[in-house]
Amino acid sequence: MEHLVARLGAPRARTEQVDSPFDYEHHLEVFIAADAPEPTPNNTEAYTQYLVDMVTHCALEVNGGSLVLFTSYGEMQRVARLCATHFHASSRPFLIQGEGAPRSVLTKQFQKAGNGILFGTDSFWTGVDVPGSALSQVIIARLPFKNPSHPLLEAKHEWIRDHGGSPFVDMTLPDALIQFRQGIGRLIRNQQDRGVLTLLDGRLLKKPYGRQFISILPKNNFTRLTRENRIHVFPQGNMD
Repeated sequence: MEHLVARLGAPRARTEQVDSPFDYEHHLEVFIAADAPEPTPNNTEAYTQYLVDMVTHCALEVNGGSLVLFTSYGEMQRVARLCATHFHASSRPFLIQGEGAPRSVLTKQFQKAGNGILFGTDSFWTGVDVPGSALSQVIIARLPFKNPSHPLLEAKHEWIRDHGGSPFVDMTLPDALIQFRQGIGRLIRNQQDRGVLTLLDGRLLKKPYGRQFISILPKNNFTRLTRENRIHVFPQGNMD
């Protein structure tokens, strides 16, 4: 809350935190990748192959629809290209952001399909409202850290450093936590919804800042997911 208040320039604003009306403990299952490769620039191929393997498995195991959220259009396209054969062979509708249709049209197609698989980047982390089994799973491919080399971000980071702060602590991490929470919020949209949240970035378990992301999950319990144990622990079929 402090980060939001500071960004709004309202340090004396009154704040209030309201509990969610949703029963996450009983209606949500959370899985966190425990064997994911490090998503570094020199490990792109290994991480892409990992995402292809896990996204394909997890999306096809759930009968309802899956929304797969990426932070990079390029990474989304690489994974989509390699997943396409598997999804088409299963006769599951496969929708990809950036292939002609605007977000509103893709969202309607996804909802109508009932068991589609939708790949999206930044704009799909917020504002997508698909209640019911048409969106039974949200898969987050990577923690939503912004590219620090963007000119606007570079300028903001320089300002933070000039004023004695840490760009990562004061801006990068808080912004990522907000977007992470927004992405999770696509899944449970009403009190009847049930779903699966699958997080494929191993930094959640390996990096000190991962604890901050885990702390804002809607429920305390989660299952560690690996390529070896997935056939035993990952749900199959309907989420009802």
